[in-house]
Amino acid sequence: MECRLTSLKVYTFAGVLVVLLQALCQWLYVRRGACVGSRRHVQKVGPRLARGTVRLDCVLFWRIIKLLRICFPSALSLESTVVALLTALLFARTRLTLTLAGIAGVTSEALVRRDTRRLLFSIADFAAYAIPTTVISVGIGYTTSLLERRFRDKVQQFFHENYLRGRRVHDLAAMGSVDNPSHRITSDVQSFCCEIASLLPSVLKPLMEVVIFSSTLMRSGGFGAPFSVISYYVLVALIFRALLPNFATLVATSREKEASLRMLHAQLVLHAEEVAFYRGANVERRYADRLLRSFLSLERHIKRVKWWTSVLHGLFVEYGSTCVALIACVITVRQKRGLLDAAGLTQLSMRNLQLYISLSKSVAKLFSLHLKVGAVCGSAHRLGELRDALQHLECVEKKSALSVVEVLDSDVITFNNALVCSPADKAVLVDFSLTLTPGHNVLIKGGNGSGKTSLLRVLCGLWPLHGGSIRRPPLSRLLLLTQRTYLSSGTLRSQLIYPEIEQDGEARFRNDETLLKLVECVGLRGIVEREGGLDSQRAWGEVLSGGEKQRVAVVRALYHRPIFVFIDECTSAVSQDTEPVLYGALRDAGVTLVTISHRESLKVYHDSLITLDGFGGSSVYAVPEV
Repeated sequence: MECRLTSLKVYTFAGVLVVLLQALCQWLYVRRGACVGSRRHVQKVGPRLARGTVRLDCVLFWRIIKLLRICFPSALSLESTVVALLTALLFARTRLTLTLAGIAGVTSEALVRRDTRRLLFSIADFAAYAIPTTVISVGIGYTTSLLERRFRDKVQQFFHENYLRGRRVHDLAAMGSVDNPSHRITSDVQSFCCEIASLLPSVLKPLMEVVIFSSTLMRSGGFGAPFSVISYYVLVALIFRALLPNFATLVATSREKEASLRMLHAQLVLHAEEVAFYRGANVERRYADRLLRSFLSLERHIKRVKWWTSVLHGLFVEYGSTCVALIACVITVRQKRGLLDAAGLTQLSMRNLQLYISLSKSVAKLFSLHLKVGAVCGSAHRLGELRDALQHLECVEKKSALSVVEVLDSDVITFNNALVCSPADKAVLVDFSLTLTPGHNVLIKGGNGSGKTSLLRVLCGLWPLHGGSIRRPPLSRLLLLTQRTYLSSGTLRSQLIYPEIEQDGEARFRNDETLLKLVECVGLRGIVEREGGLDSQRAWGEVLSGGEKQRVAVVRALYHRPIFVFIDECTSAVSQDTEPVLYGALRDAGVTLVTISHRESLKVYHDSLITLDGFGGSSVYAVPEV
């Protein structure tokens, strides 16, 4: 019978070993296939995936350091205080674990000695220590969540200040070096702050436990047993390092694919009417399905990575730690068996067993932080790319401040032999010269791609000037009305006075009287009454029609009254009988009109006509008075 049991154990062990070897081979095959697939994908797609590859190098290290400097502005900041409080709570929790291990040893000794009084007192001690242990554990969780909220406040505020500044939203989109910045500023910031906040206790608590438990165990059994535990986990760490892939790259690529999928759905909502007119639902569904399959395929690969990691973790860390703890405890007890009686050995074995198991789990937690560290590195990589791009834009802005576009305290705009090129370095306008003076209205005409809108982009600094010079007043004296009117979130009043911020008190009521007159002037009084007044809040991009949106833009020009108003097809959606009313209101307001349009009927509202031939040249004609 005993021989059969021995044979059964051998066969069971051999079967488990075969399964593990098969799993290891499959793991290496999957990992190698993923690497080969990644290399093929790089050859197919080019620099896009290379940008998503996370390398554990100095660049990533300094990106994380810079993000941590945002999280911790100073050593005396509230965030630093919260971390100090969290450290104190973790230290107290570790000391309580040590105390509870001692109580467990006393309880075992009392059971062996049949000392009922001491047994009851030890149980009472355990119940008494359970109260502060529970409170401290809850406090650790609350402090971690508080730290996460503080981190997100700091990091989100930093990116809001640097992203939503000047023309950086446009410049970053035009540069194209960072995909989905909106997803990075929202979801990636949240992920990074959550991961870094949870990483702190995951690192601090095991470190404290390793130091405290090791020193306690060394006093009772020497340094040999704790050293063997740590050596075992060094070996486990080397095994994990050899088998596990770059989890940070997987996380970064997964979030990039998720952001692309979300961006697609956001674009569909924005252009729902156009897609419906073209009957493009099937095309969009195929594209969305392709993005979804790509994202889910990568997620399945990540789940497989996590599953095999959990298998290795359970085998080498959880159960391996218990085996190592038992061996170390047996060694310690054997060293003391001639010095203690049975009860003393029982107390020592129970106490040391608790501490060895806790020590083994603590060391295991330190060596199994690669998943959390990989997630942090993936988020830090994407946020670091965004931060580097914003810093690059800041340097470009400083250089462009010394460019050939000169800002003067004057009401005259002068183009002197300007060379305007597209982002593809194609010359759009060559040696273009023009002087715009207040009171002299100009109409600019030309074919598609002739450079009409390019003039406005160069004038406002969206495009660089490649030659010549431009002199203009500050942008506060200019206002551009584009064909697509941007409507922000907020009240109807905020749409009419954009980009000015709403005021409170009597100043707002005085503005309301002015706004109602302007609204009535352009024929929008019915909108105010229909939507419930100036304080009503709607999704204005969906509520207002194209012509109503363009009339809102005209109200903005009448309200702000700049020196020059540049109109880029801003009346293309209004009826022909409404257009004269809008231009008449603008001329009566005393603003100078610079209009870009194809309509011949607009000549009567202008003094000069500029025709762009599409080959870099231009002609200026005087419009005869009617």
